[in-house]
Amino acid sequence: MNPKEILIFDGREIFLEWVEADSIPDGITVSQVTGCCIDPAGRILVVKNKRGWGFPGGHPEPGEKPEEALRREVAEEANVKLKDPKLIGYMKVRDPQNRSVEGTHYIQLKYLAEIEEVGDFKKEFEVLERDFVDMESLSQYISWASSPTGKGQMDTLLKYIIGKSNR
Repeated sequence: MNPKEILIFDGREIFLEWVEADSIPDGITVSQVTGCCIDPAGRILVVKNKRGWGFPGGHPEPGEKPEEALRREVAEEANVKLKDPKLIGYMKVRDPQNRSVEGTHYIQLKYLAEIEEVGDFKKEFEVLERDFVDMESLSQYISWASSPTGKGQMDTLLKYIIGKSNR
């Protein structure tokens, strides 16, 4: 069963469901892409913006494919080049009071990717800091990691990370 929860975001009640998947469902808007990006030492890239620490990512631009959006957002936010992004799942979001462009029902994609190259960090766009942390420390940076859907995402990430290391 997929983990679900209800939360209040910007004063609105939002319904979330984490779905482990390797493909994007048809007929639904992709509002966001984020990546759990791992460097050669096994550390995970996190970025800090005005809302706090999280995985890099953002909104796809019109006509942009999700993987292209991920690569662009990670490069803009962290000055990092990715290789081999793999979709590991998505958050199904029902946001009945949302009046933004994505509408009231949309998905947020989560990728796992290897880091190919790290450039010097520049405070540009909305990102204030960049860091690389080990898996054991990740929950200290990712505040939503202990929520039901956050735990589902972290369990999925661990499964894929452990699977990669056992190859």
